[in-house]
Amino acid sequence: MSENQLSTEKRILEAAKTVFHKKGFDGARMQEIADEAGINKALLHYYFRSKENLFDAVFSDAFTEFFRRLFSLISDTIPLDEKIRYICNDYITFMQQNPFIPVFILNGIQHNPEKVAALLQNSPNPPSAILKQVKIMMEAEGLHGIDHRQLIINIISLSVFPLVAKPLLKNILNLSEEEFSDFIEVRKRELPELILRSIHKE
Repeated sequence: MSENQLSTEKRILEAAKTVFHKKGFDGARMQEIADEAGINKALLHYYFRSKENLFDAVFSDAFTEFFRRLFSLISDTIPLDEKIRYICNDYITFMQQNPFIPVFILNGIQHNPEKVAALLQNSPNPPSAILKQVKIMMEAEGLHGIDHRQLIINIISLSVFPLVAKPLLKNILNLSEEEFSDFIEVRKRELPELILRSIHKE
């Protein structure tokens, strides 16, 4: 692929990410993505054929970078407590930057779980590799009070729920957009401490 083609593809992916962010998968239209990228719809179809293919590429691109960072953190020599703080912060930040992804995953779990699993497993550092590294990390630290799979699920579920439930929580807690952002920033600090207490409890 030529440098010009790579540049066009990157521009399309960035445009798609912007539109998916605003409209979600169902609300996004190929014409709108083409307009955002500054190209015609025919060229968009030449590169990606369908909205599903384009979303899969955006999804894969986002998670490839996230898993790369996560795998690097887990493999690092920093103390476990610091790793967990970084992981919680990175995961919540990633979901803030890609708010269409958790909704897509939840819908996919209901309608096409095999597709979601395949997209995740095709990453260069898939969840199975991450889980293996977490198990090794916990065994090295002598932590046997919690299953490594439970630890990862705790981090994922406790991180993602407030972002998926954002409209509901803003209403229930009577928070403005700015106040909700502040609420999430506090959670980035408090969640890892909750996780760590569950790991280190006697």
